[in-house]
Amino acid sequence: MRLAFDVTSCAKSRRGGIAGYGVNLIAAIARLAPEHELVPCVRLARWRDRRLADDVVSGGKPRLLLDTLQGLTLGGPVDLLHGIGVRLPKNGRFAKVVTVHDLNVFELPELAPEAWRRRRSARLALTVARADAIIAYSEHGREALSEHLDVPRERVHVVPLGVDCARFRPHDDGRWLAARDGLRARLALDDRPYVLALGVDLRRKNHTGLIAAFARAGLGTTHRLVIAGPSGERARQLAEHVARSDLRDDVVRLPGWVADEDLPALVAGAESYVCASLHEGFGLPVLEAQACGTPVVASDRAALPETLGGAGLAFDPDDRDALADCLIQVARDGSLRADLRARGLRHVASGFDWEDVARATLAVYRAALEARASDAPGS
Repeated sequence: MRLAFDVTSCAKSRRGGIAGYGVNLIAAIARLAPEHELVPCVRLARWRDRRLADDVVSGGKPRLLLDTLQGLTLGGPVDLLHGIGVRLPKNGRFAKVVTVHDLNVFELPELAPEAWRRRRSARLALTVARADAIIAYSEHGREALSEHLDVPRERVHVVPLGVDCARFRPHDDGRWLAARDGLRARLALDDRPYVLALGVDLRRKNHTGLIAAFARAGLGTTHRLVIAGPSGERARQLAEHVARSDLRDDVVRLPGWVADEDLPALVAGAESYVCASLHEGFGLPVLEAQACGTPVVASDRAALPETLGGAGLAFDPDDRDALADCLIQVARDGSLRADLRARGLRHVASGFDWEDVARATLAVYRAALEARASDAPGS
């Protein structure tokens, strides 16, 4: 097959969740099914940045994706186009698949401005209506699509994310330990154990709730809290919140954006990883922490219980005392940490490899092609 991918979301120097999904999925499909031709494409809005996506498909320069003239702009006919972001073209005789990463504009509308909610919800409705098949990361995502966009459940295929276990793994050799120690020195973490959280979106990630719970847990004299991701104005807001808390200035570290090459050492070096989010479409850092053998404490909202898989402690993110209690348990109980480490590693090994994701995604492509063929005139 000739498979096109809208990699507009990957055309950036700092690749977050959606971009990471696209890069890892396409690389896994190329390894697993080299007989297919893979065509990366970028929409006009980010065409100037297309060179930032040159590495997504080996040897493949991005093509221009428009709502019309796809055969010309994509360098000839394609069998299927996969929308990595929340868009699909209007026209085209190819099958169309889209991955819906989350529906937080419907499930947590209070966290977004009204104008953004209207635009985003309209875009989601239009995109899923154009799709022959839809991918969601979780059963929660499938149910949300049915509830909020009236999508028949049979059109939604659940394909969980994968983990690169060559990068995210326990720090049990000299190279890993050197990387961990070098990172700790750069972040001024010294030898004190630290609790780690990741994420840029302050409100949805509930970082202020985590800071309050960490203070209530009384861990400031023995542990540090590291919140990586926020920079600029977001980091300033968090620093102000820390200053208003009962924590000393040196207890909370805000290192900003952490480079991809440093992230595994940061996660593997943490005593625990905390995801306090009010909503997640999946929550991949939870799996990445489990792959490193790092005990996980996670919110019980949206898709996170599925991602956690019973291999961590869960809490209500609106209950800061409950989160504080989980933090205390993990910090004070070495046997619990060992148990969570073992359960997390087993959970990740149970089927969260990127080639598993690629295999399941190729099956979705076949279903989309069959759906398109059955809808064709005279079929």
